[in-house]
Amino acid sequence: MINIRKKLQCQSWQENIYYIFEYSNPKNFLSLLDDLIITILTSISVIAFILDTSPKFSQHYPEQLKLIEILVTIFFTIEYLIRIWICTVNPKYNHPIYGRLRYVITPLALIDIVAILPFYLQVLFPSLEFIKFTLLLRLFRLFKISRYSESLRTIFKVIAAKKEELIATLLVVIFVLVFVSSLMFLVESEVQPNKFSSILETMWWGVVTLTTVGYGDVYPVTHLGKLLSATVAFLGIGIFALPAGIIASGFAEEVQKRRVKKIVHPVGKDIKVTSETVVGPHPDLRHHNHTKQEKEKAIAHYIDESSEIMKLCIETANKKYGNYFKNEEIIKDLAILLYYETTHKFHH
Repeated sequence: MINIRKKLQCQSWQENIYYIFEYSNPKNFLSLLDDLIITILTSISVIAFILDTSPKFSQHYPEQLKLIEILVTIFFTIEYLIRIWICTVNPKYNHPIYGRLRYVITPLALIDIVAILPFYLQVLFPSLEFIKFTLLLRLFRLFKISRYSESLRTIFKVIAAKKEELIATLLVVIFVLVFVSSLMFLVESEVQPNKFSSILETMWWGVVTLTTVGYGDVYPVTHLGKLLSATVAFLGIGIFALPAGIIASGFAEEVQKRRVKKIVHPVGKDIKVTSETVVGPHPDLRHHNHTKQEKEKAIAHYIDESSEIMKLCIETANKKYGNYFKNEEIIKDLAILLYYETTHKFHH
């Protein structure tokens, strides 16, 4: 009994720490403190890295900059190890070994390890040339802030949701770039063989013109080349407006989705579902003197009733809100909320 209590207490500690580390809750003091500390340390680390590239600061304050890097790296290392320890709270990583291995290769966990890796490589292999390049990986610490910034997470969600449309736009841009660069090469290669020596070299002109940057280092001199360049410049305005429109529509959908999800538990997808949470206060299971078969039969009956209620909730939410909310996930969230309200009334 004592061992069971200790195990439950350990799990409770893990769950509390997990929600403090993984979710930003302004109403929770510890969660807010964790967000502020990580954000401040990340900012200090990046500023120190930038100052270290300046001879003025690197020569006058070498010890201070080195001390900042050591302290920040130690803190981030401890944080990384704690995250690996508590990740088993999430059902996706509940296995003590394989679950942690799966967590280690998640994008945010990879960012955490990349943020601290350069320091240890520099300590272990100070004479290797490539270590200087790996120091740039310290800038990946900026991505750590994405854990605690709802705006940054929203950007990543929008890009992930609209990846197919953005990839299609990218393919269109590549096709147009190759096509116009080939035309410009045929028009200008004889007049300016040094600047338009190949299609590959001409692509630099294509990129600068399509993006309407216009550095002026490479430009056509023939009348046909100037006409083509002007056409490509106008074409570039329209092409690069496509991803902006796609991302804007994605933001609108995400904001609409968030308005509905505010009434749903923010970490519901990570809550462990046990037989107790599934069964709930069903009247057939309130007494403990039932046989195993009776309990299993009661559970099956409850699940069957719940599935019918859930089906009715989905149909009701779809009929009532389907014309307003086009996103299926929003309909699903509304149905889940309606389901919980219905089952709550049903049991009480």
